[in-house]
Amino acid sequence: MSYIPRKKKISPSKSALATSQSTQQLPPRQLQPDHPWSVLRPTFRRRGVLPFTSPSPFPRYSYILSTTAAGELLFFGGYAHRSLHTDLYVFSTRDLSAALLQTSGEVPGPRFRPAAVLMNSVLLIWGGVTKFDDQGEPKGPYDDSLYLLSLVSQVWTRVVVNGPRPVGRCGHAMTMIGSKLFIFGGETGRGCSNDMWAFDLNSLKSIPVWNSYDPTPGDKKPPPRIGHVLVSTGDRIILFGGTNGQCDYNDTWSFDISTRKWTELQCTGSIPPPRHSHAAALIDDVMYVFGGRDDRRVLGDLIAFKLSTQQWFTFQKKGSSPSGRSGHAMVSNGTRLFVLGGKLAAGAQADETPRIHVLETSTYFFCHFIWTTSKFENRTHREPESRCCQAQ
Repeated sequence: MSYIPRKKKISPSKSALATSQSTQQLPPRQLQPDHPWSVLRPTFRRRGVLPFTSPSPFPRYSYILSTTAAGELLFFGGYAHRSLHTDLYVFSTRDLSAALLQTSGEVPGPRFRPAAVLMNSVLLIWGGVTKFDDQGEPKGPYDDSLYLLSLVSQVWTRVVVNGPRPVGRCGHAMTMIGSKLFIFGGETGRGCSNDMWAFDLNSLKSIPVWNSYDPTPGDKKPPPRIGHVLVSTGDRIILFGGTNGQCDYNDTWSFDISTRKWTELQCTGSIPPPRHSHAAALIDDVMYVFGGRDDRRVLGDLIAFKLSTQQWFTFQKKGSSPSGRSGHAMVSNGTRLFVLGGKLAAGAQADETPRIHVLETSTYFFCHFIWTTSKFENRTHREPESRCCQAQ
């Protein structure tokens, strides 16, 4: 099954339909300013071998992106010009330099739609599809190996795992809680999945093992999907969106790792439209989501989900915000969001030149200042539309 469905029927939630079918909008009590977006254009150099330059990795999509505490962005793999890649770049957001890293060891092969997390000075990569057919569609095989890269020695290690393990896949999502990395969903070659697995890095000291974190049989859990996002906070994992190849989702779920129970959240506010292949990052109590696509269009909206209130907020698209895209990546560092790469809408000009889109979130607060009157199931009611506002 293709990871990007050709034809689908969109099935948004009722709350999404209610908030999208607006018939009347009252005047806002506050004005919505432009986003404080900026664009970084790093200079590519080969570390330690100046002045020779490294080739630019752009344009590219369906790769992985992680960020270090020092503000460096790590960029690995992905698809560009009908070819899969296995290169690793590092971007410095402080001096705007970028370089192709020369790594060694058991280097993972070229791959598309893997997932990764960064723990201290170790980058962990799992999954991805390693081949394409003549039509440019993922063909397999799907890698089920876990790779670790020491950013200190720049040496890759392939972890030899004992016992059961998740089936190789692409289009899954990964997040980290404590010493455990969690993966959910993805395309396995036999369809979409909705299983949850965890790998405890402490097991590297003895016998490396994966553990299934599926809930008790009969308990509710998200439908199978790919192209979704995960973020973690405390002992909870938050999931949003994705697709099963026939239906795009805009549902939001929470998974408690201590009880191993899924809960579909009853969200309020400006429920976003269904999507897949979007990107997300967490800053404090807010999960930011940018872009993605459905079967009709590529999306370029920025939305935010406040975890403590389970409320969605929207931003007006103005100024120098990134163009709509899917298969891109977004990470946070401090109060800033970084958006790189992605596949743009048909006819749009790709980011051929090095370009990193940056959003400073510290100037925003979350408010409710627009009421809309909407009709749903022959009832007229009023729903608040939540907006993100810039502090004066």
